[in-house]
Amino acid sequence: MPRSRRLAPRLWTAATVLAVTAGTAVLTAPPAAADPNQCPNGSFCVWEQSSYRGDFRHYTASTPNVGNYMNDRMTSYWNRTGRTVSVYEHSNYVGCMFSIAPGGSEAAVASHFNDKMTSLRVGSGC
Repeated sequence: MPRSRRLAPRLWTAATVLAVTAGTAVLTAPPAAADPNQCPNGSFCVWEQSSYRGDFRHYTASTPNVGNYMNDRMTSYWNRTGRTVSVYEHSNYVGCMFSIAPGGSEAAVASHFNDKMTSLRVGSGC
């Protein structure tokens, strides 16, 4: 058998192993984590997922309804407003869940508060 015919199956095997390995590395790579330092000073920041990952929004004032982009999606937060912030389950500051002191943060809210924030008030406690 000519040398080129013996080498071809080995090259195909090596190429297949490399392709499968590269594909597995891409499929198992963890999602990029949001940097909690992206939260601007003077803001109340919320993330859709735990550990400050996923969709991110920040607020500098009381908000009677956070809108579809963050409604019922907050899982982690950081209060950099310098004031107490209260988060509410419903629009217009109804159903206060908890208040966060200045500088307070949580990488994962308690399960009974997860994905329930609809409004927030800066400068007051529950």
